[in-house]
Amino acid sequence: MKNNIIREIKMALKLFSVFFTATTILSSSLQLFQGQLTDTNFHILNRAAVVLIAVITITLFDKIRFRNKVLSYIVPYAISMGVVFFYVWLTGFIETLHPNAYRDIFLNFTAASFCVMAAIFAKDKWKASKTMVAKEKNT
Repeated sequence: MKNNIIREIKMALKLFSVFFTATTILSSSLQLFQGQLTDTNFHILNRAAVVLIAVITITLFDKIRFRNKVLSYIVPYAISMGVVFFYVWLTGFIETLHPNAYRDIFLNFTAASFCVMAAIFAKDKWKASKTMVAKEKNT
């Protein structure tokens, strides 16, 4: 049990590192392309918080399983959207929010969530087909 938890934490840290690096490089590239030469530390920390929420969501997508497959995707998504909206709301106490802040986070997080859902769905299908082939070989 302890080894499983440590393995999951290591995987989550690696996933966080990859996603944070990728989103920072993408964001920095877009900002430079738009002529903005600087990024605030607060914005970078906000990005880290949202990426952390995303990594936790990915773990939930992968670990929460209901008999109804649709619920297995909707429940983690709903939980994560609630957390993200709460985080944006809290951020509003520290910094003035963009008028479209909630819409933007909804669209960005939803798009990323659907990509994760598709990847996990494909992984599950691949594992199921691999299991079926192994069962057929044993028969």
